[in-house]
Amino acid sequence: MRSRLLAAVVAWGVLVAAAVRAEPAPTEVRVLDWQGRRVEGASLQASLSRTLPEELGAVAGPDRDALRFLLIGPPDSSLEALEVLTSNAQGRPLDVIVSFHAEPVTCPDGVAPEQVCRQTPALRLVSDALERNHPALKARSLRAEVGGTLRVGLAGRRLLEMAVAGPRRAQGSPLGRLRARLRVLVLRARAGGAPAVGGTDVGARRLMAQELASTAALWGQCGVELGPAEKASIELVDPPKTQLLTVGCGLGQPATGGTVRLQTGRKTLALETHVGESPVSVALRLAQALAAGGKAPAVFENQRAGGDALASADVLLDGSRRWQRSDAGPLSSDASLPVCLGEVDLSDGVTHFGDDDAFVGTLEERTLLRSFDDGDPRSIEVLVVPELDGGQRIGESFIVSPGSSLSNTVLIDRSAIEAGARSFALAHELGHVLLAMPGHPDDFGVDQSWSLMDADVADGSIFGPRRLSLADCERMVTQTGPASLTPLLESVPTR
Repeated sequence: MRSRLLAAVVAWGVLVAAAVRAEPAPTEVRVLDWQGRRVEGASLQASLSRTLPEELGAVAGPDRDALRFLLIGPPDSSLEALEVLTSNAQGRPLDVIVSFHAEPVTCPDGVAPEQVCRQTPALRLVSDALERNHPALKARSLRAEVGGTLRVGLAGRRLLEMAVAGPRRAQGSPLGRLRARLRVLVLRARAGGAPAVGGTDVGARRLMAQELASTAALWGQCGVELGPAEKASIELVDPPKTQLLTVGCGLGQPATGGTVRLQTGRKTLALETHVGESPVSVALRLAQALAAGGKAPAVFENQRAGGDALASADVLLDGSRRWQRSDAGPLSSDASLPVCLGEVDLSDGVTHFGDDDAFVGTLEERTLLRSFDDGDPRSIEVLVVPELDGGQRIGESFIVSPGSSLSNTVLIDRSAIEAGARSFALAHELGHVLLAMPGHPDDFGVDQSWSLMDADVADGSIFGPRRLSLADCERMVTQTGPASLTPLLESVPTR
């Protein structure tokens, strides 16, 4: 009995020794960038690919985000097949390549002569299944997301793990992990009616959660995340009852004297204007008159529209009363100081801005956006409406600019959501806000059909408008990053 037990122990020891010899751990794993330089220290993180790969005829330069892995071990090492896998920001497995082959290469200087080296192809981290599953890229692509991790293993043993964050800049330092806070409002066409998208409340929330996920996936190229999907701020709201009284609308001249008249029910309000008085001065006095001893309505000075001598001013009426022009005449009898009364009517589409009023917005847009503004300059409002007037646009955005009273807001309609990956309308309009960029790279230059910020491309393929350049990412950090004058992004630990 004792001899049989001893024989079994010896046999078991031989099997274990054989297994150890067959699958030894490499003595060293090095991470290499696109130029073959070692990535280590604070720069040791992975990032999403931002360019088309060479297999598809890339013209935008090399893939600077791809990583190779150099394995160094004894001659009898079985280093041919690695396992590479990604996890999401919550630590759940996201994607895997179970056999990522490494080929023999010449060892770099300093490696002991008895060691051998093998190197993998350039591994690309991508944001969605479309690029992950392309036949030409599948063998070396993995889905990943900002805040998650990339892990490299061999024979079930973990060799290396690194965070997925923003790209490495030219000098080698990474952009890190940033978070934007979005507040999504899906409007109903009328009070109590169906939401602008999704058909039902549940459908609207589900559809917008998917839209936010695809938007976050694209902006992950710059290290930006929108937070956990289950914590997304998505509200369904009725059209606002508020009204907006604009002093100096469409003209922007000093007052020459006259009367502003408003009526609600049997009550009439009359305010005399003074020669040389500015629109904002009249608006402030009008707000005090409307208060009638109570709380005065908010007054906003608008950015000056094209052709205006002076900026107009808005008085936001809370909707508790319905104001209209008086039976005695127009809203304003002042020849140089017109007054407009605006409200939101979603049944005929939201009237959108043109070139002259792009920074100030239309009267209906300002009425809509001011009604839902939460007063927090660090949050970005996304309003989803049934349609924009005219059918020529599917999205608009208001960005931070000197003198602007409307900013950090995206306005998109139902067709923008329906377009999906053909145009990535929400991600595109969010780009205007994060980059603080009113125009497009192709407005006065060469068309960039691959760029997310291209003006007019609709292409749902891998060649479509889905990519952000390193220059885009660096501009974003400068304009709205944590250290900017108007920070819309906050830094988040990569681990």
